[in-house]
Amino acid sequence: MTMMLLGLGGSWLVIFGRIAAASYYVLAVATLFAALSWWLSLRQGAVSRLKWWLTGSTAVTAAAWVVVFYETQINEFLITQM
Repeated sequence: MTMMLLGLGGSWLVIFGRIAAASYYVLAVATLFAALSWWLSLRQGAVSRLKWWLTGSTAVTAAAWVVVFYETQINEFLITQM
């Protein structure tokens, strides 16, 4: 609904559908990047400066995995709340 109000019609659903079909691959790459970021910051001793950014990116990636694995249950719960 928000995208329609911003003037972005149904054509964006095609793009999101392609991304959703590759969600496991996208999340796998995001997980690898997060792990690589932790490893590089630990190796360079920059964890104290980047602690909040690294923790936040790891939390968002973990939340995305939870949403992907429990998508059906989340959808059913949201439908019952309507």
